[in-house]
Amino acid sequence: MNVVMVLFKDILYDARVQREAIALAEGGYQVTIFCVKEHEKTLPSLHGNIVIRRLALFTKSAKMKMNGSGTATSSRKVNMIKAIVRSPMIKLVKEVAVTKAFYNKIKQSLSNQNVDVIHCHDLNTLPIGHWLSKDKEAKLIYDSHELYNEMAGRTAFDQKIGYKLERSLMKKIDHLIVVNPYVKAEFETRYGQVPTTVIQNIPLVEKAKLVEELSKNYWREKFNLTDDDIILIYQGGMNPNRGIEDCIQALKELPDHYKLVLLGEGTIKQNLVDAVLQLGLSARVFFHDQVPSADILWYTKQADIGLVMYQNNSLNNYLSTPNKIFEYLLAGIPMVASNHPGKSYIIEPEEIGICVEESPAEIKRGIEYIMENYDFYKETCRKKRTLITWEEEGQKLVNAYKSLS
Repeated sequence: MNVVMVLFKDILYDARVQREAIALAEGGYQVTIFCVKEHEKTLPSLHGNIVIRRLALFTKSAKMKMNGSGTATSSRKVNMIKAIVRSPMIKLVKEVAVTKAFYNKIKQSLSNQNVDVIHCHDLNTLPIGHWLSKDKEAKLIYDSHELYNEMAGRTAFDQKIGYKLERSLMKKIDHLIVVNPYVKAEFETRYGQVPTTVIQNIPLVEKAKLVEELSKNYWREKFNLTDDDIILIYQGGMNPNRGIEDCIQALKELPDHYKLVLLGEGTIKQNLVDAVLQLGLSARVFFHDQVPSADILWYTKQADIGLVMYQNNSLNNYLSTPNKIFEYLLAGIPMVASNHPGKSYIIEPEEIGICVEESPAEIKRGIEYIMENYDFYKETCRKKRTLITWEEEGQKLVNAYKSLS
């Protein structure tokens, strides 16, 4: 069976799409992934049954160039251009044009290829998937990594258009994939019953076994830390509403031997750098560039506590189960997370960390509680990571595909 996956970003740092593609390839499916080329780095081969086609799109490359503008004059021009293109109607026209361009490139590439299933990752690829499924008379899968229309930053206009689009296309899909039972319930409330599979964001367990053999010295050597230092880590997008600012404030109230590593990239990274300097924490907060998803657990393992402090300012944040929860678990480190359903349903029953309210004081309390009971939480993570594995999730995905026949 030939599968086409569509992803409107670069697969280089998307571990979920990589895992799903590998699971299908190992199940005997031929998988072609179409994604946007956003980085110059190359991705190692995932599997003999997987072909990756990273396509360049003008607006994506233009955005990257604008974000890289250096001079004050160029920055002012860039800000003016951004203000124009972010106006609701122009933004909508731009998104439609880019979607059409991406679709045309994929369609041309598939002109002589038989396709059985189109697998769309998130709402922004679903129109493309619908058109391709009509072209190829293929089944259509909608893989909703999050509640796209409820993401923080979506305007009322964005939501109105987004929900209208999603409502119309939900009637066209053959199967829905979501990340947790709460997101499944939200879809059922809005659109009624559709064949649905919950695929959790669990990393490949082999990577956790690999890091078990490695020494815990990378962060200590890189940032000249001592064995007595306690290393907190936040990994992932440095974007608004992730609670990173609160984590930095919490660190300020903790003793000096607590250190914080911020691993990743994002739109507020420079703001965070500035905040760290203003708070006088440059000797305790350290920034590290984003790393490929295949390597992430190697870095995670060498910290002591993971942080997942998303703010409850959107339904998506409230119900989301970020990848980093499972990354921390499989790397064997306990965590402090926001007390949201999409996070607590894993963390608290499994006793792999503690969920707290979103404030510096509560984050500090959570960190101190974990350290007071560190041996218990550490050992629980070590035990539970062998029970919560990607293999089960991958098999659920293969079973979902079998149900399409």
